[in-house]
Amino acid sequence: MRLQVGTSGAPREYTVATAHRRGFDERNWMNARRAVLALLCIFALCAPRMAAAQGRPAPLEGFVASIARMWAAGDANGVAALAPGDDRMVLDLGNGGAEATEARHVAAALRELFRDRATLAVRPTQVNIAGGQPVRGFGELSWTSRPRGVTDSESSTVYIGAVWENNAWRIRELRVLR
Repeated sequence: MRLQVGTSGAPREYTVATAHRRGFDERNWMNARRAVLALLCIFALCAPRMAAAQGRPAPLEGFVASIARMWAAGDANGVAALAPGDDRMVLDLGNGGAEATEARHVAAALRELFRDRATLAVRPTQVNIAGGQPVRGFGELSWTSRPRGVTDSESSTVYIGAVWENNAWRIRELRVLR
């Protein structure tokens, strides 16, 4: 008859001798059980916080600051790439005609705007979370520019309407207020 290690039919000396040879004794088993129990308790306490943090939007300030950098660099494609999932933004470049536009048309309109104007300074001035579901917010940029070939500068406010979508901020609305 062949006995299995650790079974009730195995002699105690055989089981303990095998365990000692492998570096385990009853105290190590108890410590291992306590460690596993402690890890389970920590996980149970932290899991709700981690789950809640995953649904929380990233700070809108960083998003608006990144748009300010793209605006200062004249990166029309970068700004247009921040369109929401439906690929449409409400766009008004200061002519009073605001309409929902596809991202590729937004990029083309911004390229023309940046081609016609020299940017002197861009800085974020205001950021607010409006709330709602999905979460919405807005930011404003102060944009100092001048028409190319002209020395007089003009100041404008760039309004950015943002929506939290697919774990990222997206531009829903973009308006240049002169």
